[in-house]
Amino acid sequence: MFGLPSAGRKWPGGVRAALAFGIPASLAWLLGHQDAVLLIVSGSFAVIYGEGKPYRARWRVVLTAGAALVTSVWIGASSGTSPVPLVPVLTLSVVAAIAVYVVAALRIGVPGAFFFVLVCAMSSYLPSADISPTTAAAWAATGAVTAAIVAMSPVLWAPHAPERQAVCAAVAAVAAHGVDPSVRRTAGSRLHVAWKAVYDAGLPRRSPRPALVTTLFDAQLRFAAAVRAGGGLDPDDASDVLPLDRPSVRYRLARSLDRRSHALATSARVFAAALVAGGSAVVLGLPRPDWAVLGAVLVLQQGPDRIHGSYRGLLRLGGTVLGVGVFALLQFVSVPGAAVIGVVMALQFLIEVSVPRNYGLAVVFITPLALTIGTLSHPGASTSAVVADRIVETVLGVAVAFIALWGAQRHAFRRALLWSDGRVLSLSDALVQCVTTSHPSDPRCLELRRDVQFELVNSALAGAEAAHNDRRWAASQWTRHVAVDRVGYELLAQCAVVADNGSFGDPSPWASRIGDLHSLPKQH
Repeated sequence: MFGLPSAGRKWPGGVRAALAFGIPASLAWLLGHQDAVLLIVSGSFAVIYGEGKPYRARWRVVLTAGAALVTSVWIGASSGTSPVPLVPVLTLSVVAAIAVYVVAALRIGVPGAFFFVLVCAMSSYLPSADISPTTAAAWAATGAVTAAIVAMSPVLWAPHAPERQAVCAAVAAVAAHGVDPSVRRTAGSRLHVAWKAVYDAGLPRRSPRPALVTTLFDAQLRFAAAVRAGGGLDPDDASDVLPLDRPSVRYRLARSLDRRSHALATSARVFAAALVAGGSAVVLGLPRPDWAVLGAVLVLQQGPDRIHGSYRGLLRLGGTVLGVGVFALLQFVSVPGAAVIGVVMALQFLIEVSVPRNYGLAVVFITPLALTIGTLSHPGASTSAVVADRIVETVLGVAVAFIALWGAQRHAFRRALLWSDGRVLSLSDALVQCVTTSHPSDPRCLELRRDVQFELVNSALAGAEAAHNDRRWAASQWTRHVAVDRVGYELLAQCAVVADNGSFGDPSPWASRIGDLHSLPKQH
């Protein structure tokens, strides 16, 4: 349950997470603002969102995440001023739904939407400690700004490490490519990620073309040659036009505004479960309904996968029990004064190291951190009562999440797969029409090639979810799903190998294949 799958070297990121809090917290303490130390944590979480990003884009990512975290703090603290206990619950539910939708639609990945909901929940009780929303947000902003500075520090000694690692991973995946569709998808996905990284680093816009871009482009051509239905490829005959960057933020957010999409289905489920869990806690008179909301969100935030969601529920329960135990131990030893900064730095380090590898283990460290911040609003609370209440509230939230997983939108994963495959076919059809009258490297055709690749990655993710949840149904659709995957990648490969002065060739076989797949029966 608390195993650690390989996720690369994470301790440097852990050090940055610790320093993003420790530096401003220490300065605040020295300047006499001891009561503000724990308020800085919420903004310092922003550093986690920049890990692995090229430095040219990292500062923007961290500051954007920081702004969202600060906004969540202000919203949470503002909702906490209401005398109606359901107001913070409703606010948390809305914040959770929005955060989950944006993270899923943009495919942000780890650490996901949970930290935005967490800081909103923690802040909702600050008004009871006479801490205003503006004050809480200002100190959180201090942490966010420091997080951006700390996140950029490795640029001094390894300025191109993130994009180099992404390209190396893509080259290795292409080298391992075979006829197995899962291997093809892995190679295609790694290439997609690598192009995103080199574009974030600004490399394709440089002249002459940087060696890293040339290496990646060569790997792209080798992949196209391996996938292409007609056989090999002479690199000298291929077009020299690079693939485009990933679709825009607006495109990714807009395309997911469909009830069949993974993002919208997940967001709707999270909103309903969070509202029910928090509302039930209020009705039952539990002291912290926000913990019930957090329990539900952590289980459901990653989508409609019932098997993985159930596993996350068990991790959440186990992590919370161990986490409140860590909190109780810290309360027992009564950590003095400035030593609290060291404890929180250690927790920040452990959270960053564990989040990409095992969220359940991360909860072991997130829980005592959140409870420590909670002492601001309940300084004299009994430790035993806090421990018991948090476990009960978490059990309630996880129970509601389980009901939502297994009882609501039971076939969401089916709709997501059929929708994703349908988008691959529709965009592939549009691409075939485009290359009928234009060169595959014309701007409109390049955009369609980019969008087909993006949808192929989504299709692979949807297929994996379907296989996890209902093997029998997935098996009934798998022949069609694999065929959709094949025609998409082979079409992209054919576009990639057309010389600058050449033509795509006869599009009718492609149109026929796509039409046949469109007409295959689909079991919803």
